[in-house]
Amino acid sequence: MPNSFLKTVQRRILDHYLYKLDVSEFSTAYCKGKSLLDNASPHIGKEYIVKLDISHFFDNIDDDMVFMIMRQLGMSAPVTSMLTNLCVHNGRLPQGAPTSPYIANLVMKHFDKRLGAWCSERKISYTRYCDDMTFSGSKETVKNSRLVGKVKHMLYRMGFDLNEKKTVFVSSSQQQKVTGIIVNETPHIPREMRRTIRQEIYYCTKFDITESIKQNGLDVSEKEYLSSLLGRISFALQIDPANAEMQNYFNTVKNLISNLNARSV
Repeated sequence: MPNSFLKTVQRRILDHYLYKLDVSEFSTAYCKGKSLLDNASPHIGKEYIVKLDISHFFDNIDDDMVFMIMRQLGMSAPVTSMLTNLCVHNGRLPQGAPTSPYIANLVMKHFDKRLGAWCSERKISYTRYCDDMTFSGSKETVKNSRLVGKVKHMLYRMGFDLNEKKTVFVSSSQQQKVTGIIVNETPHIPREMRRTIRQEIYYCTKFDITESIKQNGLDVSEKEYLSSLLGRISFALQIDPANAEMQNYFNTVKNLISNLNARSV
């Protein structure tokens, strides 16, 4: 994990340089203007979904791969080396660095395009959210395509491995979840998440915030708790903006935060 000064430098590298380089259309994580819904939408209402995971994703991106990305900025060799060294640690892409997710997307750009084209020819939808790859289509098409073997071979050629323990096959008769979003028919958050939010709002309004924190077995401040709750509600509204129940909960938590801030003045 980089220190605060290095993180500041890396954010400037990201904002002023790396964002000038485009990632593939199939990459949906850590990209401006894209969200979890963009990753899930292509798979809504599909008969069959396959989810694959890249093993030790960041650890397998080395300084040579990062150097090749930095070369695309068109700077001198010494500057390119300096930028590379500022974004790697022990010759690898470190988790927790502001630059790492976007660099990883850039490393995967040609992989995404090749795999995306291959899938498109077979009427299979493909998206990648960091190390999570999702594919969907008709059951017959996906199974006959030998998809897993193709992806495994392509990853191997890049120096990556498939985490086969996390390979998941989901038909439309089951609950199909893509990056936390149910996609069987229309996108929505899981039922258990809605139930949990509803219960937490009940405790906050019927009793008080500390009671809700206690019921959830948490060790956080009231401010931290409400911020987390508001974030989960915001996520639900991002998936379904017209959800009146979540809109009401959002306003309720905003009022609780305002009252809490007023008490602390």
